[in-house]
Amino acid sequence: MTSTAEALDVVAGVSVAPATEVVINRTLHIDGIRCRFGDPVWDLSAAIEDRHSAGQAVHWEGFPTPFRHACKLYLFALLNIVDDPPRLDSARSLYPHIKTILGELVPLRRFAIWLADMGVTSFGQVSTEHLDGYLRHVTETSGVSAGSKRSALQAVKRLHAYREALPPHCRLPAEPLWGGASARGLANYESSWGKPNTTPRIHPEVMEPLLSAALMVTRTVAADLLPAARKLLAMRRLAHQIAPDIRRAPTRTVSLFDTTKAQLDCLLAALGRNDASLPGIRTGGTTSVDLKGLAVGGWLNYTELKRMKETSVLLAKHGLPIDVDMLRVDTFSAIGTHRWREDPVGASALVDLLRHVTTACFIVIAYLSGVRTGEALNLRRGCISRDSKLALTLMSGHQLKADEQRRNRSPATIPWVVTDETAHAISVLEQITVSDLLFPAFNMCSQERFLFGATRTRTPGSINTDITSFIGWFNRDIAPAVSHPLIGADPNGTIQVPRLRRTLAWHIVRRPGGTIAGATQYGHLHTQMIHGYAGGADSGFLDDITFEQFLHRAEIIHDDAQRLVGGEHVSGPAADEYRARIERARTFAGLTVTTKSQVANALKNPDLQIHHGAVVTCVFRRATAACLEPSDSSAEPFWSRCRLGCVNAAHTDRDVASLRQHVRALQRDLVTLELPEPLRQRIQTRLIEHRKALAEHESSRPPTTPQQDGEDE
Repeated sequence: MTSTAEALDVVAGVSVAPATEVVINRTLHIDGIRCRFGDPVWDLSAAIEDRHSAGQAVHWEGFPTPFRHACKLYLFALLNIVDDPPRLDSARSLYPHIKTILGELVPLRRFAIWLADMGVTSFGQVSTEHLDGYLRHVTETSGVSAGSKRSALQAVKRLHAYREALPPHCRLPAEPLWGGASARGLANYESSWGKPNTTPRIHPEVMEPLLSAALMVTRTVAADLLPAARKLLAMRRLAHQIAPDIRRAPTRTVSLFDTTKAQLDCLLAALGRNDASLPGIRTGGTTSVDLKGLAVGGWLNYTELKRMKETSVLLAKHGLPIDVDMLRVDTFSAIGTHRWREDPVGASALVDLLRHVTTACFIVIAYLSGVRTGEALNLRRGCISRDSKLALTLMSGHQLKADEQRRNRSPATIPWVVTDETAHAISVLEQITVSDLLFPAFNMCSQERFLFGATRTRTPGSINTDITSFIGWFNRDIAPAVSHPLIGADPNGTIQVPRLRRTLAWHIVRRPGGTIAGATQYGHLHTQMIHGYAGGADSGFLDDITFEQFLHRAEIIHDDAQRLVGGEHVSGPAADEYRARIERARTFAGLTVTTKSQVANALKNPDLQIHHGAVVTCVFRRATAACLEPSDSSAEPFWSRCRLGCVNAAHTDRDVASLRQHVRALQRDLVTLELPEPLRQRIQTRLIEHRKALAEHESSRPPTTPQQDGEDE
């Protein structure tokens, strides 16, 4: 007698059985991770290109039993229908990304639970009345954000959009869902897409010592630690590779003595095969094995290693050479006039310090490159290259929020232009990472890092915690020792990594001459970032810079207007145009900016083209700018070629005060310095120009305006 084969559901042209692989039509980025339809947990991490995302597995036991199979079929459709899939009106990609899908599973589960509570046991039983009831349930619930309500409704709308791709028992009613209204409109959700970045900046008095501390650690502290760190990590890697089964077993199931003895015996044999040494320590005139260092490097329990008699027996049996201070650091560089540490660093402390070094490297890389948090966390070994013709240092990596055309290009063609400090931080990480990923997840020497460090990165949340820990450590252990300013508390709360990118944009616009490190300045950094590759590689960061430029201009206009009302005098060829632009531009004080394009258009407004220099104000008009050549296309003045006689020039009382100081400095140079005659003549010519500008400013001052303090030149 034969039995009839059970009919299988067909989705995406596949007859789905328990043994069917879950991901068929998407690229897999990790080998060896394959989940089946019948599995209670679907691990989708292999299909996610960036490695910093948490929650990459679906646990089906959380879904109500009547809907579990249908939800599995729906997720199978989402994953594998990639050619002409159903799309929502708001979709910006050809098919939903894995992280989008995972994000909608929680609201999908809540929808299924609500249906089950209503007595419904399949999506095929859902009526329009049920859907209207769920809409009221979502939108009328108090204490829930509009964004959460929008997500809840969006999950149902996508399920409805896929109805024709699913078996009949998985289909919602065919009628247009909720009259065809969008989830955003139904939830009264105002999207932030396309709006200027409102992430709070890190206060300059916090950011400057934080960056200085990070650079100090990546340069000096890391240089002292790296020799011992490389040896420690090499031994630890070997220890994990040769570990016997008993060492990998749960500790509650095996004897600590047997585990330590077996691991030590295997480790010593492996060290012998590799002509390696044991870590040593010298006390007085006696050299002995550094058991603490051996325990950390060899993945051994130190207490048991020190206690058991077999330790000395096994050490003598293998007779390995001893390398004194192999896993210790006792020589420290000076920062300024003091060394950053006095006490030796053993293997355990070295592991803790390497965590701080990694954090310092992240701060330098993320801040000075302007890349997004996820882009920094997904950087890999070998991401730095140099273009000798362009004299640029380039950093390549996986770009987030990029369109498919750019994403599919070779990383070599889409690098970010970065500073030497960034490249150095990456070189430090390449010496202490155990895989290609520069920021692998899990603790520094843990078994998980050696097993999964090639596939998982640290999460943004863990990096936030690391930065807080780094600040505490630096303020406690390093700053007092080398007389470095403390890293203060930020007025806007703890430092979150997305704030680094916004803060860099602020510094580039507000402090272009501010020194980052050595000869590198923010103005130079801006030039690098918009040079060639970088402008196309991450236009999002340039949007942040544009927004900061707009805010800066608006604040300047407001200040200028207040000063004019207060009686500030303005002279020079462009004085009348200066006053007229200020009067017209005062309307920006009441402007509500809602989109990035609105910012860009406002920034092009001629009334905002007022630029304050060191001793002159430029009321910029490109056609009459003496600083520009006919071939120049710049929309701003070229200050290094500024001419005081330019028709775009105006002098405020602030400019005149600075001009007087400059005149005094030039006069002192003529008297006190032995100057070549051509330079002396140039200074005298400049003095004539300056005195003329000062005289014209005072002679044109209205009689009713109080005289500016200070003597006439």
